[in-house]
Amino acid sequence: MLIGAFVIGLFFACEDEINTTGAGLVGAVNFEADVASAFSVTAYTVNYPQGVQTNGLPVGALGVYDDPVYGKTTASILTQLNLSRFDPDFGLEPKIDSVVFEMPYFSTLVEFDEDNNSIYELDSIFGDRQQPIQLSLYQSDFFLNDLDPDSGFIDPQIYFSNDINSPSGVIDQDAVSSNLLQVLLNADGAQNSDELEKLTSFTPSNKEIVLMTPELDDEGNIPENPVFEESERLSPRLRVKLDVNYWQQFIIDQQATTNLLNANSFNNYFRGLFIKSEGIVENAFYTLFDLTQTSIKIYYTFELGANGSTTEDSGEPDQARNDGFGDISLAPSGISFVDYINDFDPAIDTELDLVNNDTINGEANLYLKGGDGSLAIIDIFGPRVLDENGDEIQDELETLRSCGIIINEANLTFFVDQEDAFNGLGETEPERLFMYDIDNNGTLADGVLDGTGGGEGPIDSRTNHLGRLTRTEVGNTASPGISYRIRLTQHLNDVINNDFPNVRLGLSVSQNVTVSNTSFVRGTGDLESGLRVPVASVVSPEGTIIHGNLSDNSDKKLKLRIFYTLTEEIDPDSPCGQLLGL
Repeated sequence: MLIGAFVIGLFFACEDEINTTGAGLVGAVNFEADVASAFSVTAYTVNYPQGVQTNGLPVGALGVYDDPVYGKTTASILTQLNLSRFDPDFGLEPKIDSVVFEMPYFSTLVEFDEDNNSIYELDSIFGDRQQPIQLSLYQSDFFLNDLDPDSGFIDPQIYFSNDINSPSGVIDQDAVSSNLLQVLLNADGAQNSDELEKLTSFTPSNKEIVLMTPELDDEGNIPENPVFEESERLSPRLRVKLDVNYWQQFIIDQQATTNLLNANSFNNYFRGLFIKSEGIVENAFYTLFDLTQTSIKIYYTFELGANGSTTEDSGEPDQARNDGFGDISLAPSGISFVDYINDFDPAIDTELDLVNNDTINGEANLYLKGGDGSLAIIDIFGPRVLDENGDEIQDELETLRSCGIIINEANLTFFVDQEDAFNGLGETEPERLFMYDIDNNGTLADGVLDGTGGGEGPIDSRTNHLGRLTRTEVGNTASPGISYRIRLTQHLNDVINNDFPNVRLGLSVSQNVTVSNTSFVRGTGDLESGLRVPVASVVSPEGTIIHGNLSDNSDKKLKLRIFYTLTEEIDPDSPCGQLLGL
């Protein structure tokens, strides 16, 4: 689950339909509840190797994830940075003391130990967190635009998941400088060790970070053998030292120049920071993180003028510092996007070939994969044809609309294909799937009405509409998954009894089913009409395979089940009677 709640950006006015559906019918007849499941359902996979939009995501992603079904995905990130203050005055003879890069993990404070130390549980980390990856920081030479030059700077610029490492991407690999920022990490993770090494072996730790500050002498200097005192406790995070010489030249020595004058000049001067992930072992890890809390902080000293006077700007209005110490921060701001490199299994690549997908009859298996992976499209109630007015109709739906039934529940159950997918590796299976109106990129009515939520946060939300993965062992997330049940009761009541459009349904993996924002898929049309994918799927590394409508396993093939109540007697030989299986 993700720490923090994302805002639901799309609302439906459904109360009138809910309150009036079936009104005046109760008591008019003797209701008899029944279930029907002989409805037409077509389901097939759509993938997007041409790239999916990854700018504007609610979280950052880094790492290497080895999916047991699909193969390896490597995530890196390119972001603009902004200064905590512009046109800074660093004082007389400023000199950097240290530069620290911080990237907090999503974590939850669980308890305190007997020494009052905080015990944290890390969140949103996938794969084997004990297996290291290599992280490198680069300065990018590519200018990131807010607006698309090809549209005459009218439309927003979209950046895609393969813009850095794909020949078709907008960013040439040579535009990312080879000027390594010499990432340095304390070998044992301690903050005061002088033993530094390059960050070639990075694993996340759930330990809190305790910062120690040296006590100063009477003259405000650090003594030769300082005594350290605790100054701050931080939640778990990657916290590493960066090369002092680089930042001295690139930031401190630029005071009084136009490079640091304002946000525009700085973004042209320092065009971006590329945080690159690389795998060094098999079965490494992948983490989501809060990009807004990530920063580079520069600590420096400066000389005081006569009588302690200084022109040093503390960053606070009308306040100056006169202690000889200062700091300035660089933090992600503006444009950032995730870069994905997929090394999928060749057999899976063949299955995901769009040429082989049967959009008319459907498929035996549906392949769902996060990142720039794949989703499923589900179409119910049979073929769509145009009538004499050019309106789209479906014979099966028109028959059902004439039956006058009350829908008590409608659901789709998606069974996991364990034989092809995981062979029992249940811990890699996505806990949640997300279904949405893919024609209009909208949340379904059942999702808007579902206010369920639990103590575990978003992973426990909207479970009436989007059921969690049921497993062979209840409560054991390492046991193999069985199925996902998605209820569409209000949606189909609106379609059947209130003549709402019967939209196609998209199905994807999700890390947060309360997030309704979507990302654009390259090459599928314009921003308004093109295919869009839930952002909660774009940031997820996980995947699964589920049985489709043409599965050989009749017990697990995809079916729509409608539990209904008759409002009048129906002839079993009529079209309604045959469709309902009376």
